[in-house]
Amino acid sequence: MSAWSVILFLLAVLYVFGAIFEFPILFEGNPKTRLIMAKIGRKNLKIVLLVFGVVFIVLAAVFR
Repeated sequence: MSAWSVILFLLAVLYVFGAIFEFPILFEGNPKTRLIMAKIGRKNLKIVLLVFGVVFIVLAAVFR
């Protein structure tokens, strides 16, 4: 596996686990995330995080 593939896969895992378990660093800890949550809501933000996770898993498979 290339380094890019590993990095993208780890980022995807972080996003998916963050969406499922709601890590504070992915929700309340980041000022940009608080702004996004205020605009689109918590449920839609979780959907966006899951979509990013799936996209990064696909990209990791492509760069493998």
